[in-house]
Amino acid sequence: HEYFHAWNVKRIKPLAFAPYDLSREAYTRLLWAFEGITSYYDDLALLRCGLIEAETYLELLGQTATRVWRSHGRFRQTLEESSFDAWTKFYRQDENAPNAIVSYYTKGALAALALDLTIRQGTRNALSLDDVMRALWMEYGQTLTGVPEDAIESMAQKISGMDLRSFFDRALRATEDLPLQALLEAVGVEFTVRAADSDNDKGGKLARQSGASAGARAVLGARVSGGAGEAKLSHVFEGGAAQHAGLAAGDVLLAINGLRVTTGNLERLTDSYAVGALWQVHAFRRDELMVFEVTLQAAPLDTCVLALRESPTENELALRQAWLS
Repeated sequence: HEYFHAWNVKRIKPLAFAPYDLSREAYTRLLWAFEGITSYYDDLALLRCGLIEAETYLELLGQTATRVWRSHGRFRQTLEESSFDAWTKFYRQDENAPNAIVSYYTKGALAALALDLTIRQGTRNALSLDDVMRALWMEYGQTLTGVPEDAIESMAQKISGMDLRSFFDRALRATEDLPLQALLEAVGVEFTVRAADSDNDKGGKLARQSGASAGARAVLGARVSGGAGEAKLSHVFEGGAAQHAGLAAGDVLLAINGLRVTTGNLERLTDSYAVGALWQVHAFRRDELMVFEVTLQAAPLDTCVLALRESPTENELALRQAWLS
């Protein structure tokens, strides 16, 4: 990632950063490209260099998609807003951050993936995001000229010969999910979304057989602080069971249905209940002891898996080989 930055940020850099002035904040709507495109190529470069296999690359890509799918804030903040608000929101995150913001690193990487596949399919494999990056290097990197706010979109359209305005409007200025499933299907890659197997499930792999046969997994819809001590809620996710019950970030869970709860046993305790089970939760909110009625919900479908299709068509295979070459 940092090695790629030697070209993309150090040399190809936003006009807002030219010249660099480290004594003040600089604002740009292009961090989705300078961090997101870099985050796309950092894993892809490992595959192209032969350091990892295609299956491993798709697992890493699935983990990136999972981090985006688990961000409720992707429906609240666009990629351009995420870029511009980096100083005020991304670097000053609070307990509501997962519900309010999206990362220009991870969603930016998915936008780069979508742009790459869109250009490849639209030009029948003649051109790709690689060609756009080379053109940016020639015009801005070698000349040490700052990149204007609209230049990357313009360059992508110029190089590809495609009308990409609707693509960029959706990817950068809207909050709907990117059409990754359709784009990946065209290169013989299956994109599926499942529920998490556990709190430590990072995505990228198929569900464990035991988890799949056990049915829907119950979840609280909140994150607790690390360690094995008190179960203090660090984040309460929008629309989850905890939020519906009135729990809030900062609450310290003491007991669930009369049983003591800690960070260390919360997941195991939750797994012993079925979806729809009713909890009586005792918790401290600052110095006040409170009681909440919580109805457990099913784990959301927010864990992404990418896999090579076993029998791709000839066209899909050609596109896939060119992309992952």
